[in-house]
Amino acid sequence: MIDASALPAGGAAPPDTASAPGGIVLGAWFTPVRIALIIWGAMSLIAIIAKWHAIGMLDLPDTDDAMRMAQVRDLLAGQGWWDLSQYRVNAAGGGVLMHWSRIVDAPLAVGILLLKPLFGQVMAERIVMALWPPLLGAALSVACVVGYRGLSDRRIAYVVPLFLIMSGYILVQFRPLRVDHHGWQIFFAMLIMMQALRPATWRAGLLGGFFGAALLAISIEGLPIVALFAGLAALRWALHGRAEDRARLCGYMGALAGGALLLQFATRGPAGLLGNWCDALSAPYMAAFAAAAAVVFAAARANSGQLWIRFLLLGLAGVSAAGALVWTEPQCANGPFATLDPIVVKYWYLHVLEGQPVWVSKPQDAIHVILPSLVGLAGALLAWRGCAAVEDRRNWATIIVALIGAAVLSLFVLRSASTAHLFALPGCAWLGLRAWARARTIASTVPRILASVMAALTLPLLGSLAVVGALEVAVPSLKGEADKTEMAEAANPYTANCLDPAAIAGLGQLPPTTILTPIDLGAPVLFWTRHSLVATPHHRNKEAMADTIRVFAGDPGQAEALVRKQKATLIVFCRTANDFSKYRQARKDGLAAELYAGTPPDWLEAMPIASRAGLSVWRVKPE
Repeated sequence: MIDASALPAGGAAPPDTASAPGGIVLGAWFTPVRIALIIWGAMSLIAIIAKWHAIGMLDLPDTDDAMRMAQVRDLLAGQGWWDLSQYRVNAAGGGVLMHWSRIVDAPLAVGILLLKPLFGQVMAERIVMALWPPLLGAALSVACVVGYRGLSDRRIAYVVPLFLIMSGYILVQFRPLRVDHHGWQIFFAMLIMMQALRPATWRAGLLGGFFGAALLAISIEGLPIVALFAGLAALRWALHGRAEDRARLCGYMGALAGGALLLQFATRGPAGLLGNWCDALSAPYMAAFAAAAAVVFAAARANSGQLWIRFLLLGLAGVSAAGALVWTEPQCANGPFATLDPIVVKYWYLHVLEGQPVWVSKPQDAIHVILPSLVGLAGALLAWRGCAAVEDRRNWATIIVALIGAAVLSLFVLRSASTAHLFALPGCAWLGLRAWARARTIASTVPRILASVMAALTLPLLGSLAVVGALEVAVPSLKGEADKTEMAEAANPYTANCLDPAAIAGLGQLPPTTILTPIDLGAPVLFWTRHSLVATPHHRNKEAMADTIRVFAGDPGQAEALVRKQKATLIVFCRTANDFSKYRQARKDGLAAELYAGTPPDWLEAMPIASRAGLSVWRVKPE
């Protein structure tokens, strides 16, 4: 950790060199932004080296990354900018309209387009997929420095990059090959926070609202965070009635409503303005933002001097937003997954751990989710308590409220942990700086070393690993289960999907056709081959997902009819995959169990394929 005593604690710019007894000397060149880029660049270089084999093999970390690249390839092949349908999924039904945004596709497509003449398509994809996530992470690191440098302890801007790269739930979204939208969500959440920490002005509100609209255009999962900052801006004006807080609130709501409309048209076209989707930015949400903005502007114009009237008017804005949402599309009141078939919920949705609450995860994972938020909250509360200036207390209060909101959300939806940890960074850094400075004043060597180690545990990943290690020592069975999983993965890296190079080559040599696979295998096959798929792990294709599960785990008498309904000519599965194991255990006389036992029905015949990992391919006989 950088020596706390060597960094400027006040708001003044550092001199040409800053030093302290026993401290580190920093030249004027070492600004917080440059330090952030150096730290992030070093970490990214290590990550690229560590992932070098995976980059060469294009071993993608998640099925969403595979689907993202399929979308980008289709765009580069001539599919329309406004056409987000994936026509190789549910081909029998005419394809699937994806709920994703071209904002994420654009830099990937541009990078490949620029590099293709120099390196060819395959190598251009490798370069872009390896470099773009770390580059986006570098932008996040700079945003953290710029956003948090105005806090009461200016040294936080110098050390927050170190805390950022030691935040596992954030870092994992910016590793090479991680090209999906989660990194973008974290980045825009930080941009919104940055504007919330600026002095209250129309400009700060406008930028915050526009960044909120961009976050929602990328994924409607960001709605709680966008609403949280809207509520925070409203609360400030309601409590104090200041003109500058009113300006920020109006700017935020106006830019949110207008920005959502603009970005929706830019990325989805006229059809995007009329669609009533509950799982993506669409007409119901835009109607809600417009209704809330209209009431907020009316309340601001009235500018009542009575606190209770301001609260009443702002409450009316919230009610208006909810009413407009439900009036436009009543189904959205039940959430984006309410229309899923129960069999899809049972065998797929409930096993997507990133969308589940923290209490369904392993104890070790729960610690990694909860502990950084608690440490950051403790540091933020202590920093707020120690502030004398009103503006400093207001900034720390903003962080505290945002952190509490995001942390509570992460308890119910695990994927929100990355945003919670992002807002925990300044509190962790404040606590770490104080603990480190206190440790360096201890004269005795051994106590000083021990105190320094304790200060280092304020780094999110180190602190969580220490607590997890202590838990595994106290409960040895927990460590035994984790070791078994790691050994199995190390013994066979293709266990999850069986797509080793031999299997990929074998599938690729077959004439393009429609393949029915267990849901989790669909997107990788789509990425690696020219085949079409019945279903992938993407919820809009709900009917085909339900048919797929019923083929493997449902009534065996209906399996053939469902396969032919989807016009699939091949059935492909991985014998060791988790989802296929669930299917064969669900029904002992089901198709999955029969195929696993090597006793297929007479309408299927085996097609041998080279695979070190047990990929099985079966041809559907002509009717």
